[in-house]
Amino acid sequence: MTSSAAPAPPRSGENPHLAAGAECWGEEEDAPVAVLAVHGRTQSPDDMRALAERLDVEGLRWLAPAAAGQSWYPYGFMEERPDDDPWLTWSLEAVDEHLGRLGAAGWPPERVVLLGFSQGACLLAHWALLHPRRYAGLVLLTGGYVGAEREEVSFSGDFGATPALLAGCEDDPWVPRTRMAQTEGWLRGMGAQLTSLIEPGSEHEVTGTAAELTARLLRHTVSATGRR
Repeated sequence: MTSSAAPAPPRSGENPHLAAGAECWGEEEDAPVAVLAVHGRTQSPDDMRALAERLDVEGLRWLAPAAAGQSWYPYGFMEERPDDDPWLTWSLEAVDEHLGRLGAAGWPPERVVLLGFSQGACLLAHWALLHPRRYAGLVLLTGGYVGAEREEVSFSGDFGATPALLAGCEDDPWVPRTRMAQTEGWLRGMGAQLTSLIEPGSEHEVTGTAAELTARLLRHTVSATGRR
C-alpha cells in the first residue's frame, strides 16, 4: 500500500484504467453470480485469478480489471491528495464502467459480488459507500475507504442487507485497524449484513480464515441467487 509513481496521464484525457483492459474467466452466460475482482497495488488480474483458484467456488463469472501501471492511484489511501488529482476519479469511473458491462451482459448489481484486496479493497470500499444498494455481496480483504486521516467524510444510503465481509490483521502496516473500524461502522450503519474478521498479526495477505469466509460468502450467494 506504499505510494508509488503513477503513469503519466494520457494526453487525450481518457481513463488509463479502462485502456488497461480486464480479464474474464469462469462460467459463461448462465452463471448465477458475477464477481468484480479488483487487485491491489503492484498486482494484476493474474493475482485475482490465483485467489479465485484458491477459493474454488463454482457458479461464478469473474471479471478482473487491470489498473494502469498496476496501481489504481499513486498515493496511500489515507494520504492527502492534490485537489486536481484525477486518479481516484478514474479508478471510481473504472468500477462504474465494469459494473455497467456486467449489467449489460445480464448481471445487475444484485447478482454481482464486489471483491477486492488491499488497494483494490480500499477502492471498492469507497465505491460501495458512495453507491450503496443491494449487491450480491461485498468482500473487502484488508482495506477501508479512501480519505486522509483528518478528512471529514459522510456517506448515506442503504445496502439492503447485502452480505459483506471485512477482513484484515490487527497490526497491518498499510491498513490501520482504526480505518477498518471506521469502514465497518459505516457499512453496518448503512444496513450491510457484515462479518468482521480482525486477526492478530501484521501479515498483509489473504489469510486462510479470510479465504474460508470469502468462499463461504460466495457459495451462499450462488445458492441464494440461483441460475438465470
